Amino acid sequence: MKSILALFLFVICAPLAGQTSFEELEFEIDSSATAYRPSGKNYVFLRSKRGSNGLNKTATADAIIAAEVTEIVLVFSELNSSAIAEREEANQERWENLLRTYPEYFQYSTTYKNICQCNNNGDSALFKQKQGFYVYVTGEVPKAEEPKVVAASAPPAAAKVPETPTPSKPVKSPEKEIAAVATTAVITKEAPIKEVHEVAPTKEVAAPPAKEVQEEAEAAAPEVVKESPRKKTASAKPRRSSDPKACRQPCYGFGDEDFFGFFKDNMSLTKKERRKAKNWVANVRLQIHFDGSIKKVMVTGTNTDFNQKVEVALKGMSNWNAAVKNGLAVKSEVRFTLKYDKESKALKPFDVVMNPRLAPKCKCVSDSEIFSD
Repeated sequence: MKSILALFLFVICAPLAGQTSFEELEFEIDSSATAYRPSGKNYVFLRSKRGSNGLNKTATADAIIAAEVTEIVLVFSELNSSAIAEREEANQERWENLLRTYPEYFQYSTTYKNICQCNNNGDSALFKQKQGFYVYVTGEVPKAEEPKVVAASAPPAAAKVPETPTPSKPVKSPEKEIAAVATTAVITKEAPIKEVHEVAPTKEVAAPPAKEVQEEAEAAAPEVVKESPRKKTASAKPRRSSDPKACRQPCYGFGDEDFFGFFKDNMSLTKKERRKAKNWVANVRLQIHFDGSIKKVMVTGTNTDFNQKVEVALKGMSNWNAAVKNGLAVKSEVRFTLKYDKESKALKPFDVVMNPRLAPKCKCVSDSEIFSD
């Protein structure tokens, strides 16, 4: 009875793997100044491609169709401003091509990542070599099925009739000669083909600051450490509105005023710091959970100390109003550039970009208006 039930569940669930769409995928996002290095050896590499014609299939990629896919990582490069502007469109085309070609990879327990090789001064040739999909599986990567090699039969030896046969030297029959040739013949099979991913030497990256340096930085700027009054554990299920068309962009507090005010209140600058702050720029990415909590903070920039202060302040940020799409609270990402604003004499976010991008009508409103609390 148990086996019949298991088979029934498998038949029902198996087709769902091919029904995944790009909008249903939830991505973890990261960046690196050096070329990507695979996190393990049990993976298959596929070249990514833009457009809408799918990817080129390979024997090794076909071999893991039935395997348990734990993680899929898309590695891409951004070496200029135009690539940054096209990121979302370009990555969507790459993921949709993988979905068209290998929908079996998109399983219930699979996680998805976008990793940017972001370094204007990096090795562009090496970056290009590392671009593509890394599909990680449980256990060893299954070997591609070897093509069957049909061994060519040995040609029959020509029978030689001795001109003057003698009793002392018996003549070998053609059958014995063929057998002798067959026993000495060595039939070789083509060795299994394995994809070899060579990792070119990369430049050494400076190690992160020691714990003592971090403690000194935190002690020098105690005002940026601020515990959130609204911190809570992530909700297991996203909230759903009674209105299936309800929508809301992710927003902090009651909108831009509260968002800008957070940095003015939590990252106040002295007169001495204001003179230096004119050259401070930090690129910030926030991953917002569907309950409004901040899932991940990523800060990059040329000034390491400033990056650390920004990261500490953001980790103390209270919960956001989560994005709502088609009446359902969803995960989102907020990106912006934090730099000094001469007019307000404070740090201020510029070029704010939100993903998913919702229509202008999706204003920042309270949960009570969306979910009828």
